[in-house]
Amino acid sequence: MGSRHEFGFLIFISRNLTNRPYRNIVTIFAFALIAATLFSSYYLTAGARQSLDTGMSRMGADILVVPEDYVSSGEAVILIGQPNSFFFGDSGFEKISRIQGVSKASPQIYIATLFASCCAAPVQMIAIDQRNDFTVSPWLKQNKGVTLGKDDMIIGSSVIQNVGNDLIFYGHTFHVVGILEKTGTGIDNSVFTRFEDAYVMADESSLKAVQKLVIPPGMVSAVLVKVDPGILPASVASEIQKQVPGTKIITPNGLLNAVNGQLGAVTRLLYGSTLAVTIVSVPLLGFISAMVASERKKEIAIIRALGASKNYVVKMMLAESFALSISGGFIGIFAAIIILVGFQDFISSSLKIPFIIPSLVSILAGGGSALLFSIVVGGISSLWPAVRIIRSEPYETIRRGES
Repeated sequence: MGSRHEFGFLIFISRNLTNRPYRNIVTIFAFALIAATLFSSYYLTAGARQSLDTGMSRMGADILVVPEDYVSSGEAVILIGQPNSFFFGDSGFEKISRIQGVSKASPQIYIATLFASCCAAPVQMIAIDQRNDFTVSPWLKQNKGVTLGKDDMIIGSSVIQNVGNDLIFYGHTFHVVGILEKTGTGIDNSVFTRFEDAYVMADESSLKAVQKLVIPPGMVSAVLVKVDPGILPASVASEIQKQVPGTKIITPNGLLNAVNGQLGAVTRLLYGSTLAVTIVSVPLLGFISAMVASERKKEIAIIRALGASKNYVVKMMLAESFALSISGGFIGIFAAIIILVGFQDFISSSLKIPFIIPSLVSILAGGGSALLFSIVVGGISSLWPAVRIIRSEPYETIRRGES
């Protein structure tokens, strides 16, 4: 009996909604806009943070040490793979590796390449010291049979080339032996080779390339540092700057702050838009609900005269509002996902942030929050009209013939 009653209630609600299609479309659009802007803010933030976590995990470093004048260039290499070349004295690497709390230290050389057949723009070349590397070496251990030998190269996921093919940089031919998984960071736009091959490429560039490449002997661009378990990276970073003058430290938290700074204006705009749309929508939706309630006074009075309780009427009006808010919320969230996924690369390059599609858990959490907010807004906007209409006497309303 109860199930039949609920089924009849749902049919009644459905008929009420289909009787006013144009007003309901406007209402659904308002809820869709609220949900879409709120979900977009959450999606962008989650995607950027997840991308940064994945990228730093791939690099395997707790600290990145760079020359003090090239902090922004170092961040650009990691975050978006913007090609840069800079150097500082290699002697700093030896000092860094001996500092208490440093577990491993790995020097790298950053080389901004010229245009290549693989890419629409120059890519970042990163030369590694295989004896101390912990960025590419873990990947090689996971991929048995793949080695980084003479003139071999491992490329990021955004570099368009297949394993087994060749790439030419500064007139030097490299053989692609592996492709790294997508991280959404600058690693995707980078290529990795050995120190030895980078030096050979530089020596040959005066004869083979349109532009000579200079790598100062005994100099590196950055030093990646892993700290001992239980040691705070901040304390090791402070000690490095004391013992190795002319250096600056880049940490995951610092990169996250940089990403938040880039995202800040956009997320503030989206959250502000959500707030503005909500402020405008609540009275608008309340006005629409009040109009509908006024038009339905006689209908509701008859329902009450037939024995429906006040709670039933409130439940009916809230159910209609919730149905519209849920429909609009789902439409807004799905529309936002389609746009954000479709323009993912454009968003990342425009905002200059690392970005990948967030995990399913993050998407569900963001979607759930946006949907819940839409439902709350719908409930608030319809509550006052519902209270007003149940205060009227049903028999008096019928007698006056109000509609």
